[in-house]
Amino acid sequence: MSHHQTKATESVTAYCNRCGKRTQHAVSDGRQGRCTEHEAPDLTKRQIEKRLRRQREAENPRLF
Repeated sequence: MSHHQTKATESVTAYCNRCGKRTQHAVSDGRQGRCTEHEAPDLTKRQIEKRLRRQREAENPRLF
């Protein structure tokens, strides 16, 4: 069950599976986000794949 927060809420305390303990989690648009004790990943796997695909296409463009 997910809990929605008010728009004014900036963070909540919740259990983090990665840390294995209760930590502060960011709240964005009333929804609980990621744990604030970890560094945010630079790029997701999907973003990395898209970037590599664009680079390959720029090096070897399609004919049509």
